[in-house]
Amino acid sequence: MDNMFTNLPHFLLGFGLLLLIIEVVMGFTTILLLTLGISLLLTSGLMYVGVIDEAMLDALIAIAVLDAVLTFALWRPLKLLQRDRAPKEVKSDWIGTQFDLDSDVAPGQPGTARFSGVAWTIKSSSSLPKGATVEVVKVEVGILHVQPSH
Repeated sequence: MDNMFTNLPHFLLGFGLLLLIIEVVMGFTTILLLTLGISLLLTSGLMYVGVIDEAMLDALIAIAVLDAVLTFALWRPLKLLQRDRAPKEVKSDWIGTQFDLDSDVAPGQPGTARFSGVAWTIKSSSSLPKGATVEVVKVEVGILHVQPSH
């Protein structure tokens, strides 16, 4: 009875599936693992149906050719999928919250405030004196953008 390590098509199938699983877990970040995994699966399938002999040299040639063709064909579309996109605006329960400033805030001169045990940086596009009531209009990591409350 053959097992994965003594039967070349079984080995290629198993190794190809392993590479594809790694690629999925990593979030489709490496095009090489994807194309190599698909090449291994295709070569294994071609060996099972008898198109390619079950010889190591034939397998390596088929894998190299298939990998080159797949890399050439998929490189541009996959690179477009990986390009950076504009960051999405954070939706937060903090937006609309009103509070009094603990310190003066001005453009280029942020203040600070403590909420829920976290020290937040307070930024504003206008000058606001200490004690002014403000409303949160935008939230970033560790930063609350405020405007005067109406």
